[in-house]
Amino acid sequence: MSERITTRGRSFRAWRFWAAVSLLASGCAGPFPDDIFDVTAPRPSSPRAENAAVDPISTSLSTADGEVFLERGRRVHAVRDRSTRVDVSGRERELVHLHYEDRGLTAEALVGEGAIVRVEGILNSDLPDYFAREGLRPIRSLMPSIGLWLVEDMSGGDGLDVASRLVPRLSLHAPGIRHAMPDLHFRRRLFEGPFTPNDPRFSGQWFWKDLKMEEAWGLTKGDPSTTIVVIDSGCDMTHVDLVGKMDPGKDAIDGDDDPSYNPASSDSAHGTACAGLVAASTDNGEGIAGGCPECRIRCVRLVESNAMVPLSADVDAFNFALETGAAVVSNSWGFADPIPVPQALEDAINNVFDTGRGGLGALVLFAAGNDDREIANDELLAVRGVLGIGAINSFESETPFTNSGDSVDLVVQTGTLSTDITGLGGYADTDYTSNFGGTSSACPVAAGIAGLLVSAGPSKTSAELYDVLIKTARPAPYAVPDAMGHDAVFGYGIIDPVNALHDVLGIMDPPDAGADAGSPPPPPPPPDDGPEAEAGCDCTAAGSGGGSGALLALAGAWALAWRGRRRWSERNRPSGGASA
Repeated sequence: MSERITTRGRSFRAWRFWAAVSLLASGCAGPFPDDIFDVTAPRPSSPRAENAAVDPISTSLSTADGEVFLERGRRVHAVRDRSTRVDVSGRERELVHLHYEDRGLTAEALVGEGAIVRVEGILNSDLPDYFAREGLRPIRSLMPSIGLWLVEDMSGGDGLDVASRLVPRLSLHAPGIRHAMPDLHFRRRLFEGPFTPNDPRFSGQWFWKDLKMEEAWGLTKGDPSTTIVVIDSGCDMTHVDLVGKMDPGKDAIDGDDDPSYNPASSDSAHGTACAGLVAASTDNGEGIAGGCPECRIRCVRLVESNAMVPLSADVDAFNFALETGAAVVSNSWGFADPIPVPQALEDAINNVFDTGRGGLGALVLFAAGNDDREIANDELLAVRGVLGIGAINSFESETPFTNSGDSVDLVVQTGTLSTDITGLGGYADTDYTSNFGGTSSACPVAAGIAGLLVSAGPSKTSAELYDVLIKTARPAPYAVPDAMGHDAVFGYGIIDPVNALHDVLGIMDPPDAGADAGSPPPPPPPPDDGPEAEAGCDCTAAGSGGGSGALLALAGAWALAWRGRRRWSERNRPSGGASA
């Protein structure tokens, strides 16, 4: 079998697939490489699968390489640097170097005074006494619905002291603390990209045209009861195209109710651009159109100029989405280092997915990122309740920056034209920008579409809507799907809002709807630099089977990949059950 394809070799691999199909259809016999139809190769284990249960914790963890705490069942060594750096609030904190020994990965963080613990099996009324027996003092609850607390050491130690001290006392089964992690301050990054069209306003929003959003808006424009939370760098709350759509938000960094952007931050305009793509005021004779015209927006400020932000702020952001009944949560950010997702954040995200929106669950979308690398199966995008969104261009080909991997679920066009900070100080000197792009812009485009689906099917669970988005996606023309219909760059295909809304609303597509109804598109032409046709192929040789045989061969070859894509329901997809 051939070596697994890379993002750079994808167009060539697609050419080989379609070249072979064409040769079969015309009666050419080969020979072909053994792997040219390698669409049934087994894919790696699903990133959505839950981690295996950890055995009872050993008390003999070595601390020769620094203090040790457990994170998602793995040992993490933390070596104190004995130097300090300033955190996002301007406070000096100690720097630590983290080593994830099973990944060979190192990262930097700042140590907070608290630790994040998850407590199960203990009544709230008994928690103060329980914490006191463990030498802990509760600072505040982070997500009380699943027992996440921020605690501090009664003896004056910091969060790393607490987490390492609790290692031998963790338990999977007995009432008490399930896991403990220092409230580390990690650096985050926003996923901006280089794609820059220069078209004005709605006529320049080519991505909406490509997605046939005008037809989708004819089915639903969303509903004011559907709220989309944008977790990002904060928003321009007074922008003329947003001010009428905003509900109260949160600043998870400063801990207040003002989610406005920080004018001194270099990424101050990012959240405003995301909010505009999600649900800017539409059909108001002003500016641009948003993906879900009637949906409401709540902004949360979490990310700022590569600053070190405490993990507890992430949990606060998702708890805000949970408590305000968000239907969709849009995230165009990630950790600066490719670290495994912290357990507390994974628990918080899955809880929003499972129990948000009054128990029906919320759709949580994350941008795939713009590093042109493969995403590991324990990173943020691989969380069970996350829908990973990659980016494509106007030709439905991969962008040169989008990340790839098993946890990329869907792709969508980059939303390059959006709202900007009013006046000066944003991406442009006007109130709008055509300088947005990357997976940062693809994610809010997808989030707006997700808002339309929730509005059309308000009684459907997050898992059901997740399934709809996957099974109604259009095949990406340059994808080479595996047996489950998944491609590392293009996921399960391109989001198709019209087809998805038809599914939710129970509208039958006409028999001749073709590709618009989710049928496979015609084969793309081979790239200009593709290999020449094999010399000596007699395409009119006897025994070719005639025109009908050629059509059957063509249909059969494509059906192999198409059938795999439709087998999404057999995949270990998210469930609507309780968070594990």
